[in-house]
Amino acid sequence: MSLPVKDNSTLNNDCSEWWCGETSALIILEVIVLILCILGSFGNILTLLAIILSSLRYNINCILIGSLSLAGFLYCSFILGMQAVIFHRHSQRVSDVFCSAAGGIRYTLVGVIMVHLCVIALYRSLNVVHINKYRFMSKFRQLSIALTICWLFPLVFTIPPTFRLWGGFQFQPSILACTFDKTIEQSNRIVTVTAGFIVPCIFIIYCYVRIGIVAQRSFKRMSRWKGNTPQGKALRVSAMMLCIFSIFFLGTFPYFILNVSDTGYKYPIHHVWTTMLGWLLYCLNPFVYTLMDKNFRLAFKRVLTGNCEKNPARRSGSMFTGVTSTPKKTSDC
Repeated sequence: MSLPVKDNSTLNNDCSEWWCGETSALIILEVIVLILCILGSFGNILTLLAIILSSLRYNINCILIGSLSLAGFLYCSFILGMQAVIFHRHSQRVSDVFCSAAGGIRYTLVGVIMVHLCVIALYRSLNVVHINKYRFMSKFRQLSIALTICWLFPLVFTIPPTFRLWGGFQFQPSILACTFDKTIEQSNRIVTVTAGFIVPCIFIIYCYVRIGIVAQRSFKRMSRWKGNTPQGKALRVSAMMLCIFSIFFLGTFPYFILNVSDTGYKYPIHHVWTTMLGWLLYCLNPFVYTLMDKNFRLAFKRVLTGNCEKNPARRSGSMFTGVTSTPKKTSDC
């Protein structure tokens, strides 16, 4: 099924972009984004509910994962929903005010996800390498500060371009997206990519390398690191979070590199597929939790069946460690 011929003719006469008249391509892009929007929103909100409505909410790593899932839900529901509308309208112009707000929210949420991955990597490293520091960082005050930084720190880089104080966001018709304005000074773009992506990636890799070194040194004593020992649990959860970071890195690295190397959008189709790759991988985290952790699988099943835990408490068999407070005997459903 295709749109009337007169619509395509109008596009061809008034539009000079690569997608002009490509109604089928735009419909395919719209459908893909809608599917990712639904799957990503559902998966992330399900993860958040599974943590809230179970004993997982008393574990440090689960609290961080829940906060990360909230950021993923906001991104998938708002940003992808907005992008589906833009693909549907296939307009060459969008309000500058709207694009400034949408661009600011979009890159803020990406930054929030990135900082969450940094904090999670830090906690994983401390849990394996410096257990005493991990216990100190697991206290309510320190954890609250860490979560506050996760949500507020990216605003340092996104508020200036949102209000055009330093850099700016603008609708780019060649890629049908609100992104960095290529017509003004690009220092904010470079700083954002460097401080918001490259530096965090180096830090995260450093944390997981430290975990790997400790595991390698203990290889000869591996019997102590198996089963339900604290060290074994720490290594398993670290492996899961490393997998999540790897997915995020593979989804965002091509996009950020392209944004630095192709500031003039000479290859718009590459911007489109790298962006959609990132959207796809934002939706995969709940599936990683399901595949790699039996406690999440059980929590997901209970939420979906309405059979939530009546007296949630930390179980000795949980792979996560670090309780923020003593659980109370309350009903969850």
